[in-house]
Amino acid sequence: MTAKKVLVIDDSIMIRKMVKSILAGKYEVLEASDGKSGLDAARRTFPDLILLDFVMPKYNGYQTLQAIRRVEGLQKVPIIMISGLKEQVTEHVSEPFTEFDFLEKPFEADALVSRIQNFLAPEPAQPVSAATSRFVPVVPRQVQHVEEPSLQMIVNKLTATETLLVQGIENLVQREVVARFNELSTRIDHQDKAIATLTQRMEKISEQIDHQNKGLMMILRELKSLQNK
Repeated sequence: MTAKKVLVIDDSIMIRKMVKSILAGKYEVLEASDGKSGLDAARRTFPDLILLDFVMPKYNGYQTLQAIRRVEGLQKVPIIMISGLKEQVTEHVSEPFTEFDFLEKPFEADALVSRIQNFLAPEPAQPVSAATSRFVPVVPRQVQHVEEPSLQMIVNKLTATETLLVQGIENLVQREVVARFNELSTRIDHQDKAIATLTQRMEKISEQIDHQNKGLMMILRELKSLQNK
């Protein structure tokens, strides 16, 4: 059976590789580093599910979502929006989210897999008819030795910790970038207001100088007329 395709659209290479590692062996994972290339990849591959970051260059997650929904054949593909800045998502789309599912960063590997399986659950096996079952030999069930899960539990715990750490770092960087950008925007806004105020003052000074020049010209004309007399 061909593995179902999951397209991961995220500008962070760390997140993309992390998701690919989590889904390895379960799904065929495709990658795109921004909204524009993600849209192109979706048009080209028609994935079964799209994991879409919200804060990205070129197109943000919501712009990418809208563009994907306009493509014939992609209107109903499940989309899971992921972001550590939920407030930015709600600025564009109010809750409850109906156009997409939402998974907040940082998320654990099990939570991601569970959310994807909600949309891409395997089809139930077809029941075997009575006529067919008569010819199926009964094979005695063999008792298999079950190894102690301690080592696997440790590996899973380390993987989950690494996953949360990577996302936590990405989330902190993302929040810092957004905070600096907002601070810069505020400064630019204040500078624009200061420039506008300065421009108004200069215009008033220019009007006063022009008015004074006209007064001086009148005085000069009066002086010339007196000299001529």
